[in-house]
Amino acid sequence: MSVCPLVFRARRAARGACLAACLLAGAAGAEAATSWRTLKPSAAPGETCIAVQGQQYDYHRLDREDPAVVSLRGPRRLKIVTRYVFGADDPDERRYTLRVVMDGREVLRKSLRARPLAGAHLCGQGTEVSALRRSTINVPTGKHDIQIFAETEGDGRVAARFYRESKQQKARDVAFAPEGYAAVRHLQFASGTQSTYYWFHADRPLRFAVTGPTTLKLYTRLDFTHTMNGSQTYSLELLRDGESQNTFHYHTGKLSAAAYVESPDILPGSRKLLRISVPRGRHQFEVRCVRPEACGIAAQIRIPESDVKPR
Repeated sequence: MSVCPLVFRARRAARGACLAACLLAGAAGAEAATSWRTLKPSAAPGETCIAVQGQQYDYHRLDREDPAVVSLRGPRRLKIVTRYVFGADDPDERRYTLRVVMDGREVLRKSLRARPLAGAHLCGQGTEVSALRRSTINVPTGKHDIQIFAETEGDGRVAARFYRESKQQKARDVAFAPEGYAAVRHLQFASGTQSTYYWFHADRPLRFAVTGPTTLKLYTRLDFTHTMNGSQTYSLELLRDGESQNTFHYHTGKLSAAAYVESPDILPGSRKLLRISVPRGRHQFEVRCVRPEACGIAAQIRIPESDVKPR
């Protein structure tokens, strides 16, 4: 069965892609933060190539009776991206129905509207193709066989790509101790919890050595006295292997719900974050407080746990 006829007719360009449809998966904005991996079906009626804005993509054909079949172990989500390939006599708008059967039970029947998308066509041909439509289903725990069908009302056909949700373990940061600093401070919060900070000032900069590639998180807090009101500014200069990389400027306020155990007369400023990209190899870093002249800074360094494990 051919995905499209060999003959085609010219038609006017659509105004652009419609918003993606999403089923059982919440808003599209939440989906954007999820990692997806291509899933190849174990069976499909055939394949076709679709070009969009000059980029070519392999799609799998869908049929009314002969399903595309994927196997997936849950719990995770399955995303199905479909496009309508217009037939020679199709009008500028068509509808098609996407059906999904999981373990013999229909879990999705969804009617979708298709209009031609400017710049989308079959590879090497002028046959028009619609904007893509996304459908997402939840796959429960265990291994499941999933069949995907498409029913069309015109001469065209439906092409699809499949993606499985990739569950990635969240990266964990651990504390990283510098080699050079003026003193250690313990910041105690009203809840009773404590955090260790390394204090430095204009005459005693913060120094540490680290092997890349990695990315460090440097958290800093400006010192405040009890009599200081309002917000303050401070500037930090970052040096790598003796060469200045950049100077960073911060605007911070006083944090009244915490105090340093060793220096109760000093209050911490709100925490500010600097991400430090470390290139490959061993490097020496130095962080200097260049403003205000008599500044005191409490610092905390975090490094991805995977970058301190033996490799």
